[in-house]
Amino acid sequence: MPLTAKFVIASLALSLSLCAAADSADAQSHKRDILEEVIVTAQRREESAQDVAISMTVFNQTQIADANMTNASDIATYTPSLSVDTRFGNEMTSFSIRGFTQALRTTASVGTYFAEVVAPRGQSSQTSGDGAGPGTLFDLQNLQVLKGPQGTLFGRNTTGGSVLITPNKPSDDFDGYIEFSSGDFGMEREQAVVNIPLNDVIKLRLGLDKNQRDGHLNNVTQIGANQLGNTHYLALRASITVDFSEQLENYTIFTYVDSETAGYSNRLFACNPSLDPSSNPFYAITGPGCAAQLSQQEASGKDGFYDLLSTVATPITAMKELRAINTTSWDVSERLSIKNIIAYAHLETNNGSDIFGSQFTETAASLLPAGISLGAIDAKREFVVGISAVSPDVPVTSQETWIEEIQLQGSALENALIWQAGAYYESSMPDGFSGNNSAGLISCQLSTIEGDPSQFNCNDPTNGVLGSVLLQQYKTEYFSTAVYAQASYQAFETLTITSGLRYTWDEASGYGIKDRYTFAQSVPLGATTSITRPQVKSEAPTGLLELNYKPVDDIMLYAKYVRGYRQGSVNLAADAGADTHDPETVDTYEIGAKTSFGGPLPGRFNIAIFDNDFTDMQLQTGYVSPSSGATTSIFNAGKAMIRGFEAEALLQLTQNLSANLSFSYLDTELLEQENNQARIEAASGPIAGATYAPIADTGDSLPFASDYAYVLSLNYQLPVSADFGDINLGLTYVYTGEQRAAATSASPFAVLEDYSLINLNLNWKGMFGEPIDLAVFATNVAEEEYLTFIAGSYNTIGFETRQMGLPRMLGARIKYNFGAY
Repeated sequence: MPLTAKFVIASLALSLSLCAAADSADAQSHKRDILEEVIVTAQRREESAQDVAISMTVFNQTQIADANMTNASDIATYTPSLSVDTRFGNEMTSFSIRGFTQALRTTASVGTYFAEVVAPRGQSSQTSGDGAGPGTLFDLQNLQVLKGPQGTLFGRNTTGGSVLITPNKPSDDFDGYIEFSSGDFGMEREQAVVNIPLNDVIKLRLGLDKNQRDGHLNNVTQIGANQLGNTHYLALRASITVDFSEQLENYTIFTYVDSETAGYSNRLFACNPSLDPSSNPFYAITGPGCAAQLSQQEASGKDGFYDLLSTVATPITAMKELRAINTTSWDVSERLSIKNIIAYAHLETNNGSDIFGSQFTETAASLLPAGISLGAIDAKREFVVGISAVSPDVPVTSQETWIEEIQLQGSALENALIWQAGAYYESSMPDGFSGNNSAGLISCQLSTIEGDPSQFNCNDPTNGVLGSVLLQQYKTEYFSTAVYAQASYQAFETLTITSGLRYTWDEASGYGIKDRYTFAQSVPLGATTSITRPQVKSEAPTGLLELNYKPVDDIMLYAKYVRGYRQGSVNLAADAGADTHDPETVDTYEIGAKTSFGGPLPGRFNIAIFDNDFTDMQLQTGYVSPSSGATTSIFNAGKAMIRGFEAEALLQLTQNLSANLSFSYLDTELLEQENNQARIEAASGPIAGATYAPIADTGDSLPFASDYAYVLSLNYQLPVSADFGDINLGLTYVYTGEQRAAATSASPFAVLEDYSLINLNLNWKGMFGEPIDLAVFATNVAEEEYLTFIAGSYNTIGFETRQMGLPRMLGARIKYNFGAY
């Protein structure tokens, strides 16, 4: 038994034995008031969550720590109807809410806001930015997941929803904590926070979060790294408030994150025996290569669920992010306040990954039986369908973002009318070229792809017709401006009417240089250069109309209509003619109820029922291009249906036992889709047209939209003496239903199977009356083996690959609190 597992079991046994030894006659129960009011900022002002007509899930810092949440994927695990695409790893995750998906090379469908400022954009070739990256989920006031389009109040227009991350502000007390965690896979995490009121005017808060863990994916080749999927980041945060007066405050936050891991790779797991090399030229190589790889891996005994092959010389997923946010709040009078937000962010990312996880080496066994002459065989070379290699000259992303927002809030008519209005500006500019090196449909020594082109060691049996090494250098610019206004009018004591309108102007433009290096077998043919300058402008009104009815204090019924919009954009990784896409729009109709109740079984019950009319949905299409390699384009799919309901119930079952159930049901379907195969073929040739593979077919469910999902949490507070501290036992059961990852026509494995996770935690706060907390946690205790991504390449290149979710992990943490904490 691993040392960590023994420590967890010993800690649980110690806690239970101490509880049994406590004198029950003197035990004083500390019943947790689960009906404590939850304050949110979903409408850009502080309100009770039960008074806001938005379906949402809210986590406080205690819940985040208890669940051992460290990244965006963890948020999705505990939030039904929120999904993530982890194609580029947990550090570069993109969100999907209610089936509104951010495909590769689109702008975000879900806006992620930290201290009211949207996350910086990444460059368009790979998913980066736009999410809750490493080092975000510590020292928070709360985290709010708002479901459905937020059509008026938030900075960047999105169709899926918003994730609001609110950090703790500096306070009047000197306090803080130091925390250390240890667990499986060599996990070590240190956190430290200190709050220092320098005087009555200036208050300072400093925080640090350092986390590292070995990878859970075993790289059989041991090329570049022995394990993938590790964690290694350092996050720093400093915030300062200056209270010039009771009416005027300036609040500044600085954050810095430095994350570098070995990244992720897919695992090849299935070959397509039905393809014919005469109709699919790729299969002449990928067919024998796939069969050989799987048989060799099985024979070696290294074919476990978490075993894979990566042959990239420098596997890496790296991110450096710097942010500065300055917010000035001025209460001009009791009826008017003004807020100004100015923010700067710089995002730099890098990536090197074996996209398909294949190793089709140049051997007679794998290639020559297909009748392909390679000339001199070089065992250092392998045929690659697609790899992403680090460039010696440019990172994948190097982007600067500036945001300016001014907001006015006020009230009138004896507070019967509450209103707000504002203007928003955002620019995201490159501070140099971004890009990477890639190779596709060619046999190469992969380590040479990371260096000077004169050193490329490659062999192309098609003499440059299909295969190439591609050096990509991109610059992408985004500009967004908007004006908005929203007002709520209490027409009667029980009825409030809310209306809002926003108008947004967006512009995206790119400058792309692709140097394509080709070979006649192993003889270099030199490079051909293509330059593209796509540009898209889009604008749209969005807004909402809402009726809010409260027949009694503890019941709110609502009905609303919301118009959502996501900008059109550019895709420099696609070929000219297929490198732009138009905006998408959605009309959402939603009814819901939020209730609180007392009696012998106090609790809350909230429900939302929604129907969306989706037009021009932005969906990803994969294809293989002689000029761009294995790549993707974004098309406006036509129309889609998204409908369903969400429910949350919170119950105090006994004095010490509480239960929380969150549930979502989604019924999604792609209703209409233009056949863009001709457009792909016109832009990139017949090979691209033949490999055209949309992420969903007409009649398919939408990608990453789980049909059923629910989270059930039980929390039991042990009845022990107050001198003993507070001890809580928690159990969480997570069920995630089937999710589409590829089109039905692309792969028989297009739909990810459903899975269940069981997580446990024990928290002992104020041990023996001392300022020390102990926690023990276990995630995926049943050791569920589940998938998070499928490439959808089975019917185009002859094999299928997948990504795997996290295995069981056990750990513990100890926390020392000081001051008034």
